[in-house]
Amino acid sequence: MVLPIVLLILAIVLLLAILLLLLNLRSEMQGTGTGGTGGGGTGATIPNQIPGTALAAWLGPRLAGTPLSGSTSVSTPQTVVWVDSGGEVLVHLDSLATQIVDQTVLVSIDLECDQTGRTPLVVALSLGQDAQGGLVAATDQFPRGNGALAARWGAILQAAVWNAFLSLANDHATERGMSPVAVVIRSGNLQLETGPALKIA
Repeated sequence: MVLPIVLLILAIVLLLAILLLLLNLRSEMQGTGTGGTGGGGTGATIPNQIPGTALAAWLGPRLAGTPLSGSTSVSTPQTVVWVDSGGEVLVHLDSLATQIVDQTVLVSIDLECDQTGRTPLVVALSLGQDAQGGLVAATDQFPRGNGALAARWGAILQAAVWNAFLSLANDHATERGMSPVAVVIRSGNLQLETGPALKIA
């Protein structure tokens, strides 16, 4: 009589242990994604290498910025309005596309204003191949695209795109308890390099 009860208790304990193991594995898998369309590292670990076409998912949330209302939305909006010196431009974040060609990252995004309508501007960032390049990039004087739009909003767009890259590098390094060292292109992918924090003697 005692033996069947002991076996039943052991079976229940074993079943509970298996369920706990499965739940633990499931939560670990959800917490170590690589960015997908949810993008930008909301709970996901930023990989060391990011293919050119996948960069948009990581840059989009960083280009969205923080709303003036101070709200903290989890999802990336499809459009945002940038304001500068009395001017406004609608930024279509849902149009964001990225590609790597040789040592250059191309970032295309549609901007829209009354004077030009909706049109894409393309920011080209030339990066090094190794950590010697550090956190430095070279770009054109203006983004490629509509001249009037590029003249008015080009420098702001270039600064926003580069700041998004630096934010990505910083978040990547912070996840590892390190400091960002370089953003480079290696084997057709964006490579995020980390290292120990610099110490001033």
